[in-house]
Amino acid sequence: MPRRILTCFLLAGLAAAPAHATGGFLCRTAGVRPIQASVGFGHAAGAPLLKDATRLTDNGRNVPVTAPQWWFDGTELRLLLADTAGMRREAIIKARRNGHSFDGTLWRGGKRYWVRCREA
Repeated sequence: MPRRILTCFLLAGLAAAPAHATGGFLCRTAGVRPIQASVGFGHAAGAPLLKDATRLTDNGRNVPVTAPQWWFDGTELRLLLADTAGMRREAIIKARRNGHSFDGTLWRGGKRYWVRCREA
């Protein structure tokens, strides 16, 4: 009997442990010269963006970026992508939930583009 109780406590402790899962977004503009941004993040409270998963491509050309500011509350995504030195804005994304995706705008090089983001 005591062994059974100990086993139940151990299983309950494992079930209550936080999951260290990751998620992210893949955002893409429409058109023949697409701009694509991807970010990854942990689901723990206060988790930073994953540096290796933060990318920006413009018409197939890789643009090295970092994400110094971002916001996601389940209904809205806001993301600032800057150059790796953090001195120049490369892209700004603001998108709101639209069914299973997030639709909004991407600003890059002084131009505004329609963008769709999907959870990745």
